[in-house]
Amino acid sequence: MKDYFRAKFKGELTLSLIDSATREVISTNTHRNLIVDSGYKVTAQVLAGVTGAKISSVQVGISSHEPVPNDTDITDSVSVPIVTVEYPDDFSVRFNFEINSGTANGLDIVEFGLTTQDGRLFSRLVREQVISKTTDIEILGAWTIYIK
Repeated sequence: MKDYFRAKFKGELTLSLIDSATREVISTNTHRNLIVDSGYKVTAQVLAGVTGAKISSVQVGISSHEPVPNDTDITDSVSVPIVTVEYPDDFSVRFNFEINSGTANGLDIVEFGLTTQDGRLFSRLVREQVISKTTDIEILGAWTIYIK
C-alpha cells in the first residue's frame, strides 16, 4: 500500500459511538484520513475567497475501496452538517458533527468524507469496521485537519 498520509496537510477523525437510550459511550476510535487532490484545490480557493469552497458537511457511505488522491465522492452518501468549528491551536481546525438516532439508519457505514458547501470532497477515510447504523446508535465526530 502506498503511503499517501505523508502529504503536507494531515487529518484525523475521532468517532464516538453513543447508545441513544443511555447516552453512554460504546466506543471511541481515531482514524487518519487522506486529503484528496480536490482538497488542496479547495484550500487554495478558500484563501482566494471562492464561494462554496468552505467546509460545511460530512458524508457517510458504504464503499470500502482504499482512499486514493483522485477520490471525488462518497458512495450512497448521507450528509450531515458541521455543527461547530474549533481551532485547537494555530495550525489546526476541528470540524464537529453528529449523526443522530434518526439519520442514516439501515446504512452500513464504512467511509467518511469531509465536504464543501458546493459538494466537493476535501478528505476521505475508510474504517476497517462497519458501523451498522440503527436508531440505537448516535455518532459524534471530531474531524481535525492539521496544516503543519
